Amino acid sequence: MEEPSTQDAEKHKDEHRKKHVLVVDGNIASQFLTNLILQRLEYFSFSVKTGEDALALATTTFGRPDIVLTEIALPSMSGVELLTKLKQDPRTAGIPVLFFTTLQDPAHRLACEQRGCSGYLVQPVSDNQLYEAIQLATEATPRRFVRLSTILDVIVGTIGMPGSEPRKGRVSALSEKGIYVKMVDPLPQGTQLSMKLFLHTGPGGEIAVKGKVLYCHDGKVDRVRQTGMGVKFTKITSVDSDKIKAFIRDKLREGVAVAITA
Repeated sequence: MEEPSTQDAEKHKDEHRKKHVLVVDGNIASQFLTNLILQRLEYFSFSVKTGEDALALATTTFGRPDIVLTEIALPSMSGVELLTKLKQDPRTAGIPVLFFTTLQDPAHRLACEQRGCSGYLVQPVSDNQLYEAIQLATEATPRRFVRLSTILDVIVGTIGMPGSEPRKGRVSALSEKGIYVKMVDPLPQGTQLSMKLFLHTGPGGEIAVKGKVLYCHDGKVDRVRQTGMGVKFTKITSVDSDKIKAFIRDKLREGVAVAITA
């Protein structure tokens, strides 16, 4: 589902463990929204209001996060002070710290970079920018594009295999670069596909794309994991690509305004 590479198939043999993100933000509404988006991005997230609470959690085995996502302006200890203390403690020095802040002051950015932060995002940013920054800070082989858990119908046909019948499948993960198709008998790696993907049942909901199987799981090695195949799009129109981007964006933000004002 990402850019082609010789490591694509190997990379996906083991699913990425869900990362734990510690959100540090004194603003409850902002904290709630950030947690909601992170959970929809398939992260485990938990939050605290102060740098002191973040330090207390990060130094315990149970609470140690994979990454800290923090504001600069906090109720007592600042985000910069939190970063400094985390990097000074051998128990927490290896935890990436990503600033997710409303402060645009270049002096703050410089102070954070000098103290070893993994990134500095000034809000507002897109969900994809947040996802990419977390991926870069936490993954050896980071994804560049949001991978949305979903349930969509797809019809899969093969290219260059005369006599093969199109098959129905279910898309369980969608990105702007590809899909994961749940299928009892997945097609082998390298198979060229012609697909019809149904984002919704209304006008314009059907998308025709071509793709290539990057990896497959047939259930023989890992019986717990769902059988299926990861498919990279090899040919898609710009119009249909924009439809997928809009679909992902809308699903990530679905109900957000209502939840915040409730």
